Amino acid sequence: MNKKLMAVAVASALAAPALALAQASTVNIYGYINAEYGFAQGLQKPAGGTQSWDGLNSPGSYIGFKGEEKLGGGLSAWFQCETDTGFLKGDQAVSTLHNATQGGWCSRNSALGVKGGFGSVYIGSWDSPMKRAVGKHRVAGETGWLGVQHYLISNGGTYTGSFSVRNSNSINWDSPSFNGFSASLSTTSTKDSATVATAGLKGRHTSGSLSYTAGPVDVVVARTVADDNRSIVGAGGANGLGLKDTAMMLGGSYTIGAAKISALYIDSDTEQSATTGMSRKSWNLGGTYKLAGAHSLMGAYTVAGDTNTKANAQTTGFGANSGANQYTLGYINALSKRTNAGLYYIRAKNDSNATGYAVGGQASTGLVAGSSNNAVIMRLTHSF
Repeated sequence: MNKKLMAVAVASALAAPALALAQASTVNIYGYINAEYGFAQGLQKPAGGTQSWDGLNSPGSYIGFKGEEKLGGGLSAWFQCETDTGFLKGDQAVSTLHNATQGGWCSRNSALGVKGGFGSVYIGSWDSPMKRAVGKHRVAGETGWLGVQHYLISNGGTYTGSFSVRNSNSINWDSPSFNGFSASLSTTSTKDSATVATAGLKGRHTSGSLSYTAGPVDVVVARTVADDNRSIVGAGGANGLGLKDTAMMLGGSYTIGAAKISALYIDSDTEQSATTGMSRKSWNLGGTYKLAGAHSLMGAYTVAGDTNTKANAQTTGFGANSGANQYTLGYINALSKRTNAGLYYIRAKNDSNATGYAVGGQASTGLVAGSSNNAVIMRLTHSF
């Protein structure tokens, strides 16, 4: 009997540390699944007639793991590994149609960091402060059928200057809140400059934001500078030395009762060479309104301004009337705390000298200048 009691005591002693470790673990699994089905019509082709299609998409879907360990003295170490789960890719080219996304583990916001009274310092792949600031005040989606990022800070029409980036090899800092004020700063390493021919290239992407949040008011200003950026992603880095792509953003939201109104404005410039470049001013205005029970409405108006060049060239897609706009209207039903269903209508309109904008950022080759197109979208989302 004593031997049995001794064995039980030894087993309990060995199991206790493992049990304590399990109890202290803070690792959580989280995620977001988004399924969209849309039907679009009205794409006008130069050869005549219009084109219609339907498509499935799952933009922004992900699964993640995150955890935190208390280090003492008010410090904590934390990690996050977030992976894309784009299981519907109906908007891809024919060569990849119906294939799943090719992203690997930790393909989205993923980092290792330390936080305390100074805020949070972390390294990894993370959305730039510019991208986060735009997303916070942008009414309508980023990508997919409801996406408007191509009007705002991504490539759209003939404008080539994407500032909607998730920077790999980045060093980041998010401050704590001081009387409603907070800041974020991010910069990348310059290792990629070793892969191009021209000496002296940096290829650094730096972005920062300053926010103020108090009661119903939330405002932010953000700026991004990409040094020699085009030389790193371009052919051999022959012409990139000293070139910069820059963007400035101002946004804000105001909540009053069941309504929330948001607006943002973006001024961006790119340099393709020492003598060529382009600029575009864009904005988004929209709001949401919560009805009785589980029902709510949303509406947004997004404008991509003219794509202007240094030479002020008036060619197709550049100069006066080379922008576009998009209306988005939606109804959302909160089926539960985690699951929403929605029905949306969107309409995109190219200006008289613009050819490259279409509903939801869908591929839009060979459009007639000044053409318009529209779509109806059904959406189901679940978060966990």
